Amino acid sequence: KLSKMEQYAGTIDNLLAQHGEAIVKACIGGLSGGMPQILWPSLSECLFAITLHIISTSHGADEPNSILYNWFYSAISAGVSSGDSDVTQIVNNSITPELKSNVISIVFGLAKEGVKSKPKAKMLLMDFGKICKGETSTDALLAYSLG
Repeated sequence: KLSKMEQYAGTIDNLLAQHGEAIVKACIGGLSGGMPQILWPSLSECLFAITLHIISTSHGADEPNSILYNWFYSAISAGVSSGDSDVTQIVNNSITPELKSNVISIVFGLAKEGVKSKPKAKMLLMDFGKICKGETSTDALLAYSLG
């Protein structure tokens, strides 16, 4: 399975270069209130797959990681893509610069651990969605930053 992925790494890289930022923005927007909660596991999986691919193929280079960081930070800063002003207000009040950096750092750290950390990353991203919706506090992230 891994050799199959390596066979298509160039194609994946090209597609991410063209559409990666838009995909990250759509997934983050969906998690932060723009899509139904039933889609959150799929959105989280997509974000983790992109992160894992870029981090695992960058071989320690900072540039791909900084581009990915900018995609995430920009997407989180953009907020919700839905027209629900109540949700937008909750998100805008919940998302501090510190929270943005913490979520991104934890996701990147989990991606560096490899595919075995996918379930934890998905849970983290879904908790991020709950924070955005005001369903839980930022304390939910402590478990991820300690573990």
